[in-house]
Amino acid sequence: MLLIVCLILCAEFGVVAAYYVLVQKPRIERMSEVTLRYLNLLSGAVAHMSVAERQRFIADLGRQNASAWVSQGQPEGLVIPPTRLMRWALERLQARLGSDVRLGWSAGPPSLLWVRTDLGGESWWLGLEAGGLAAEHSRLVLGVMVGAGVLAILGATLIQRHLHRPLVLLQQAAERLAAGEYPEIRVAVAPTEIAGLAMAFNGMVRQLEVNEKERALMLAGLSHDLRTPLAKLRLAAEILDVEGEDELLRGMVRNIGVAEQIIEQFIDFARLGAEEPRVPCDVEELVGDVAASLATPRLIVERPVSTLPTLVCRPLALRRAVINLVENALKYSDATVWMSVGPGVDTLLITVRDQGPGIPEEALNAIRQPFARLDRARGDPGGAGLGLAIVERVMALEGGRLELINRGGLEARLVLPMESVT
Repeated sequence: MLLIVCLILCAEFGVVAAYYVLVQKPRIERMSEVTLRYLNLLSGAVAHMSVAERQRFIADLGRQNASAWVSQGQPEGLVIPPTRLMRWALERLQARLGSDVRLGWSAGPPSLLWVRTDLGGESWWLGLEAGGLAAEHSRLVLGVMVGAGVLAILGATLIQRHLHRPLVLLQQAAERLAAGEYPEIRVAVAPTEIAGLAMAFNGMVRQLEVNEKERALMLAGLSHDLRTPLAKLRLAAEILDVEGEDELLRGMVRNIGVAEQIIEQFIDFARLGAEEPRVPCDVEELVGDVAASLATPRLIVERPVSTLPTLVCRPLALRRAVINLVENALKYSDATVWMSVGPGVDTLLITVRDQGPGIPEEALNAIRQPFARLDRARGDPGGAGLGLAIVERVMALEGGRLELINRGGLEARLVLPMESVT
């Protein structure tokens, strides 16, 4: 839009420059030539005249030539030219005639350019009709130019809005797609290219939605089918009585438990999505419920000092994210883990802090990806690598973000935007 306005203004300036070069400048030159010609005529005529002859000459000139007047005294009605364009034209004309003459202006009608010069020790005023120099239609021309420029800018604004609105809708839809939703763009009126882009985007969204549902269904089905044989293996290992193999049996039970935990993460990751409705949620109550479900003395919940607003969110998904953070903290730290909830700057914060080894700074982004496992990060006792990926996905759904900070351990912080708060 700014480029269009600049082009229009440049075009207007070009028209003004062309008007000066092709119209006003030739008028000034012609006026200066006429003025010099009349001054030379007047100088030659009065040089050898008596006073009486000069008076008759002045009277005869006024009767015979309606476009020129001569006066030995300062004419009445001299004023400053009414327009900036006329004042500028007189300045240019004065520069061409030199400092020996003085210019004046009377509005008339008719509009007269008065030129004072000294002849024979007397001051003479020569008045010339300056209709061409006055350019009475210049205001109209300039007004038309300005009006045309304004209309062009308004037209460009309307065109820009016509193009901009569907692009804004496309941007908003892309942001919603990145947050895990599957929006559809509906553009009533748009240029052919943008309408085609919107149709292609809608087709891509539908295909992504189908692929995501198929992936989630396959992953959930596979995880569900693995649960049954694992349950049988656990039962068999628990009732199996082999003398001298107690440690082996306990190891089998532990490994089966780890496999079940990994399958549970697969199911959570597959089922987690935008299908859960957003409802009013008491975040303080949610945090207390998580602490009660984990039931460990190593977890300390720090209560907020003031009443928190109600958050509109997906409570099951948010609860899963908080549980993942607390379980990770308890797993990687043998000391106390703190969990708190409180207001931030236009945000609501849920923080989990532990005293473990933390995560290498270069791995803080990679660890958020699905199936990411860092052998040296926080000891990494094993898992599917979906814990923080689930948290990251929940934050994308809620329009928030996950922050990981090494601060005497790891501080994981869920930042929820206040625009979701009622």
